[in-house]
Order: sequence, then structure tokens, then C-alpha cells
Amino acid sequence: MNKCIFFFLLLGFLPFYEAYCQDKTDSLTYDWNPAIIGKGPIRGFEVSYHENADFDISSTSDSYGDGKGEITHNRIFKTKLRFPIVLKEKFKIAGSFEYSDEEMHFNESSDINYPLYESLNDKNLKGIGGSLYFSAQVKRNMYFMFRFNAKLKGDYWKEHIGNVSKYTFLKMEISPVIGWKVSPTKSWGIGLAYSYTFGDPLLFPIFSYNHTFADKWGVEAFLPARIKLRYQPSKLCFINAKAKLQGGSYSIHFDDSELDDFKTLELRRADLNLSIEIEKGITNWLWTSLEGGYRSNINFDVTNSNHAFSLSGSKLTNENNIIDSSVGGGAFCNLSIFIVPSKTILKSLGLR
Repeated sequence: MNKCIFFFLLLGFLPFYEAYCQDKTDSLTYDWNPAIIGKGPIRGFEVSYHENADFDISSTSDSYGDGKGEITHNRIFKTKLRFPIVLKEKFKIAGSFEYSDEEMHFNESSDINYPLYESLNDKNLKGIGGSLYFSAQVKRNMYFMFRFNAKLKGDYWKEHIGNVSKYTFLKMEISPVIGWKVSPTKSWGIGLAYSYTFGDPLLFPIFSYNHTFADKWGVEAFLPARIKLRYQPSKLCFINAKAKLQGGSYSIHFDDSELDDFKTLELRRADLNLSIEIEKGITNWLWTSLEGGYRSNINFDVTNSNHAFSLSGSKLTNENNIIDSSVGGGAFCNLSIFIVPSKTILKSLGLR
């Protein structure tokens, strides 16, 4: 695993070195930045609240037998700050910091004594960490992007945290992309991603495509993770039709003496969300968004993280699952308030 991460890091910095060593006497300026005209607002600082409608859950386990329940409350609170670090003509670095808190409440008639439900009921699953975003001009209209994300995710507020390594909760994702800026309204790229998009840690190819194909219409895709069709009826309003794979992993604890090896337990979850979102600017720097749609579950299993890496997802790792769960779909809504780094704000900060 460490060798794999080192390989991606090395791969990521090679294009930056090439960009740095380009002939500085070249007087031609090429538009290499993957951002395009017509793209939706950039969320500099964001606070959001996500709520899933009631859904059923059924579980099977060789160790614990079968369990059934109903989750009547599942909410996620998130806050995220994005910020520039280095802004050069041919080289840019940005960062982000994110905190999330997820809570589930089971119906009182559910089998709360079932280990998974007991571990999740009215507990807070936290995530804290951030990302680094690197982008550089390779040559002319060719660019390279590299994203590294690291978070501590799980129930790490518990009293026994002192007996567990902090790396137990560490989840990392890496995605290098090489791409081309075809025109001010179109860019595309290809690459690889190592992430929890499908719930399980998985290495898979990715394809990015951003295109404003009419005055008010555009598409933004980062496949297979997400795709968005956008319509801009006015300067301060966007209407988006979205499909997104939302995956992740929490390190969790069972109060069971048979599972003293706490560090090997992970709840791996993935959903496919189909939604409509309205982004509305209150001013040119303060925006809000309301999103609603349908969530379909793909993965909701407790597994042994010692068997973490797979080239084709859960099919190679489900034999190590401690508990397999089937989770019903349902409606969801998400409300966000965010600040856009507009020209006014950038100028006041001396960044423009």
C-alpha cells in the first residue's frame, strides 16, 4: 500500500517538474487552466445539512446471525473551506479543510441489540481532514491535475481512543489526471483514482469532461463518480441535474470481547444519488443551494480492513465481511450556504 501511494506521489510531481523546466523565453501564452467559461460558482467556504428519509436495513452475519431495523433519522452536517496556496502562471496549488458529523437513529421497534445497530444508534460518526489540489501546465494547452485527500473518519471520540493508533481512522484518496483545454468552453482529461467512491478502497480509471455547449447549458463530468447537467437561467442562478456516487468508510467499534482487534473494523458505505439542485446567489459572493432527489444504496457492510485493497471492488473483498447489510433507498434533501471567492472578495484580500 505504501509503495502504491509513493508511486502516485511520484507520478504527480513529474509534470510539475517538466512545467517548471519549460523554456521561459517562450512568449506565447496558452490557455491551459481546466476551468471553463460558464462553470457554476466555486464554493470557497460552505456549510451544509443533509437529511435522508426513513429507510429499512437488514443484515446477515456468520458471527451474529440476522438483524432487521428501520433508520428513522439520518443526518449529515458538513463544513468545508477551500483556499489558494500558490498561484503562478504555470503552476497552482490549492487546499481544503473539511469537517463532517453523521448521526443515525433507529426505530425503537428495531433490534437495537444487534451489534451493528447498537454501534450506530445515536452515535456520531465524524470525519476531519483535507485535500491538496495541484495543477500545472505541461505544454501549451495540456495540463496535469493531482488531488490528494486524507481524513480521519470514525467513532474516534470514544474513551478507548488512547489505546488505538490514529492511523486506524486514516482514509486516503489519490487521483492524478492528464488533460487538454480544447477551448475556453471545453476541457477534458483521463487518469486514475484510488478512492472509496464505491465504498471499498478501489483503483479505477477516470474520465473528466467539462463543456459549455450553449449560452446557458453545460455539462460537468468526473466519471464514474459524478456527472452534472447545468442550466443558467440568470447570472445568479444555476439549475443542475446530478448523478453522483457517494462512498466512504468509517472505522467503528463493537463492544464485543470477540472483536478486541478494533482497528480492523470498518463500515463501508456507498450510495447512488440522483437529484435536482438549485443554486441561487443572494449577492455575487453569498450563495445558497437546495438539492433534493433519490438515494439508492450500493454498499453498507462491516468488513476487516486488513483486507483493504482491491482492483475490482467488493467482489474480491466481501468474503472478509463480518456483517453484510441490505439498505433500502429513499428520498433525500440537502441545504447549503456558501461563500464564492468573487472579484470583490479577492480584491479585498489582495489576491487580485
